[in-house]
Amino acid sequence: MKKGLLILFVLLLSFLGIYFYSSRVTKKTNGVILLSENTGDISGYYVWEKELDAKGLKAIIKPERSVLEKYPDYFKKLADKGYEIATGYGEAPFWEMPYEEQYKIMKEYKEYAEKITGKPIKIFSSKYFAYDENTLKAADALGIPYILARGSGIKAAIYSPEEYKTKLISVSNLVFEDMGSGSLCDASLFQRGSTADDFKKVLDDSFNEKPRDLVLVSHVYIGGTRKGWWDAYASALVSEKVQWRNFDSWVGRAEELKMPYSEIPYNTEVKYVVPKPAVPLEELELIPDLKTKESITVFHNGKGPMCLEFIEFAKTLDFPVEQHLDTEEKFYETLESYKSKFPKSQGVSESFGYYPIIFLNNKAYSGFNEEIKKEILKDIGGDK
Repeated sequence: MKKGLLILFVLLLSFLGIYFYSSRVTKKTNGVILLSENTGDISGYYVWEKELDAKGLKAIIKPERSVLEKYPDYFKKLADKGYEIATGYGEAPFWEMPYEEQYKIMKEYKEYAEKITGKPIKIFSSKYFAYDENTLKAADALGIPYILARGSGIKAAIYSPEEYKTKLISVSNLVFEDMGSGSLCDASLFQRGSTADDFKKVLDDSFNEKPRDLVLVSHVYIGGTRKGWWDAYASALVSEKVQWRNFDSWVGRAEELKMPYSEIPYNTEVKYVVPKPAVPLEELELIPDLKTKESITVFHNGKGPMCLEFIEFAKTLDFPVEQHLDTEEKFYETLESYKSKFPKSQGVSESFGYYPIIFLNNKAYSGFNEEIKKEILKDIGGDK
């Protein structure tokens, strides 16, 4: 009898020990990354892609329609790798927009993105992550599972309105007192005059709040290109307080709140729409991978008359020339990463229409002629 009581006592102590240990172990925040781009510069996407691939992670990728149109092959590649491609309408918020107009926009954007990626579009958003009941009705009719919604706090959540199949992903949000609220992202702080150090502190403070679920956003033209801002994100990616997950995995673990549509929190506050950065973006330090090399970088096919003329010209230069032939395995991918930094080219074509395509000192040339030759010589000091 005494032996049985002793065994029972030991088992009870073991159970209590496990219970108290488990209760003291803090669960990590369930986090997902959302990468947005609306400027046409996708160099930040390449930086993020490289880092996330190395960590075995995949983000939600949300390019504006114009960016998707400009780089369709790149976004198809991301979709094929398992990144969740979302689409969004950045021209205006959907608040109080008629159903017919919302439906038409969503249908067109969805079909266009699916044609490019070959994958179903699961996520849609409008400007400011705005939505109303018409948005849910249209998404339901089009079979779009999720709408990104403007959140009301650092905690993200999935709201499931009882009247619809489509669900709302309430994105993590910050409050800036008299400057209103904004998403947990680089642009929210940068445009309000905050620094990269301020942003890192905001991220640390947000993680310390231990939200159950979190959506961290980056506008990649900032967070994927500027050193201080990228360092803040790189630090966040290795935080012991957040378990970063791919979209489907995040959704499977996120808190889902089912309720009537009328009871779902609704945030339409937009107080701050005129960007006032403390330092202009172009004055911020680029991350090392994006800094201009002290060399001429040229992409060509080695055949056309302008390419052959450039090759002969390059032989006369006492200056490093990095040449890429179109037979290289990653020729087009590398070329696109360079082109993404320039809205247009100079020289024979303004739309990168001719080889060779030459990059030097923050300039891009397409084609080759005497005028381009003179510009190159002037830039490298060879015209003296």
